[in-house]
Amino acid sequence: MTFKAIALATILTGLGTTSALAQESGIPEAEVEAPTPQSIALELFAEAGSSLRAGDTETARRLMMAALDIKPAHPAVLRALVTIATRAERPDDGFAALDSMVEAGLTFAPADATLILLEAADADRLAGIRAALAANGEPVGEGEVIARINRPDALIEGVAMDIETDRIFVSSVADREILLLEPFARDEPIVFADREDGLWSVFGLVVDDRTRMLWAASGTVPQTPLADGEAEGTALFAFDLITGDLYRRYAIDGAVQMADFVVRDGSAYISDSGAPRVYRLDNVSGELEVLAEDPRFVSLQGVALARGALYVADYSMGIWRVDLTDGSAGLVRASETSLIGIDGLRQTRDGRLIAVRNGAEPYQVMAIDLDPTGRDVANVDVLLRGHASMAGNTEPTLVDLADGRAWLVSNAAWPLFPADGSVPDDARPATAIVELDLR
Repeated sequence: MTFKAIALATILTGLGTTSALAQESGIPEAEVEAPTPQSIALELFAEAGSSLRAGDTETARRLMMAALDIKPAHPAVLRALVTIATRAERPDDGFAALDSMVEAGLTFAPADATLILLEAADADRLAGIRAALAANGEPVGEGEVIARINRPDALIEGVAMDIETDRIFVSSVADREILLLEPFARDEPIVFADREDGLWSVFGLVVDDRTRMLWAASGTVPQTPLADGEAEGTALFAFDLITGDLYRRYAIDGAVQMADFVVRDGSAYISDSGAPRVYRLDNVSGELEVLAEDPRFVSLQGVALARGALYVADYSMGIWRVDLTDGSAGLVRASETSLIGIDGLRQTRDGRLIAVRNGAEPYQVMAIDLDPTGRDVANVDVLLRGHASMAGNTEPTLVDLADGRAWLVSNAAWPLFPADGSVPDDARPATAIVELDLR
């Protein structure tokens, strides 16, 4: 966040410093939470909405530009700027916001009022932008569907490949299971572990070749079926990869939902999607500890190890680089491509980050090259977009890498599992596992 954004947020929203907040609220200063980029951005959103409703489009624009400075290439901010430009009848601002969407690799369908305004100002420019936005959604890359799991009520989320045996493991949120797919029967899942092993909903999975363990992150969400009186919880589980026996369950006080993780040389690094924390497990006989706890973390997801650091996707902020020594964190400075809405994150042997974006359209798998410092994005390539399996009311989620290949859960049916437990009219599809060649 730049000084400009902080200053504008302070002036226009009245957030001020922690001391000022304490004085205004009467709450002791030690108990007042300092503003974070997320809290400032939300305040800017709220104030911009109030200004827009009051007809003050210029203040609304300034506020949203400050929000964009905090959250570069954020789809919601750019959409808001298009709306403000339309209300203000300022076509140049509308063109600028749409140009930013194009550069960010996003798709967007402008409202009729926006189209009328911009076409009257410059029909050719509008046509070019609309063509570029459409091109951002065109299919890219090739992937082979190697398994279809006909368990529509399972809500498959994660995938892990055991390269030594060619067995695939997938995680179930709604059935609270880990399923095994044998190489000779990819479409016939076998239950590897379930709630009898203490599992809640299962999210990230990792096969550790060194210890021959299958690791699983488990926790509770609204889609988790709990028995009457059953307690919620979250933990990291380690299973014997061959026998399926539970080796150990790792828990830590204060954890809300362990989501995804990475394992290297017997050490695990785990994100907490419900708390601003990243955990570390030094070895299979150790205990979980907090590696990083930062109020700037919003919704942590996929995790990768590259260039001597830990990279953690934040659904709302982008990608954090976490120092493995002291846990300090900083946002990776992005190129024009939006890093908002990344779910799965893994690394190749040469330090490339493979990311699955499902929180911004178009959904896609991206390869992110970092600069030599590991703190800036040098290049982004789209590896897969618009695949036939990535269709309907579904989304790609987690990915695993090995031997120059990637395996992707391409159509997790999260939109068809409402948090209120209702059953939508649309049929839930079989889950497709897609293999990509990264070589």
